[in-house]
Amino acid sequence: MSVLAIDLGKTNCRVTIGDHGAVGPGFPGLADSDGVARALSVVRAAAALIEGEARPEVTAVGAGVAGVEAAPRQAQELADALAAEFEVPVALAGDAVSAHAGAFRGARGTIVVVGTGTVLITSDGAGSVRQVDGWGPWLGDEGSGRWIGQEGLRAVLAAADGRGSATTLTAAAEALHRPLSEMPWWISATGSPARRLASFAPAVLAAAAAGDEVARTIVERATDAVVAACRATTGPYCLVGGVVDDPQMRRRVEDALVAGGAETRPPLGDALSGARFLAESADAYARSVIRRGRP
Repeated sequence: MSVLAIDLGKTNCRVTIGDHGAVGPGFPGLADSDGVARALSVVRAAAALIEGEARPEVTAVGAGVAGVEAAPRQAQELADALAAEFEVPVALAGDAVSAHAGAFRGARGTIVVVGTGTVLITSDGAGSVRQVDGWGPWLGDEGSGRWIGQEGLRAVLAAADGRGSATTLTAAAEALHRPLSEMPWWISATGSPARRLASFAPAVLAAAAAGDEVARTIVERATDAVVAACRATTGPYCLVGGVVDDPQMRRRVEDALVAGGAETRPPLGDALSGARFLAESADAYARSVIRRGRP
């Protein structure tokens, strides 16, 4: 089976066919205006980058796509569109499910994805899959890059008002955008406020590592939020995503989990290999995968 594996997120779209791969731009999400059409367009463009006689013939599509859980109708439409586009069987799931498939290959455990957002996918290894958090930037995603960046900027504005403690984050925020009085406008004047807030997270993590007390408190609270979400799931745990790629944050979360008797382990593979697994294994995530055509 030669699978077109797709990892379609908000930052980029990664695709592989056999041993050949390509990376293209991402998209805002399925729930966004014209989400299905935009998703199909970026997949088509990324797949077209794999050219030449060496490109294998596609016999199936496996896709992990951002926003599936929030837009089930659009997810069904995208599965139909991919099946029509490539004329092969399609297996489509949320990008967190494909990340779990890559990390665990259907086995028991929880993948903890902490990037711009926070979402955990936990499986009992018998086909039952459950999501924890992933409620989006305004109702959840606690401990995420958006959450850390937002808390950092809130602390900066509180310090500017005299409501909060002085912090080295002020200089970092002014390097991001100045004057500070325009910060609310700068955050909202974009199609993705959550991503813009998350862009400040590295500065908060760096300030915490350098000893800034305000930043350190934010990182401690973010750690507590991620660990609390883990306690609502079943181990072992794989930590993935830009925030937990930070050595300080990873160490904090892993230490807290191990202290509570949990096991952490590296993932077996990434979300792209998970998308391929979804196409090749019909039963492992049956309740979480949209299928079109014969498996």
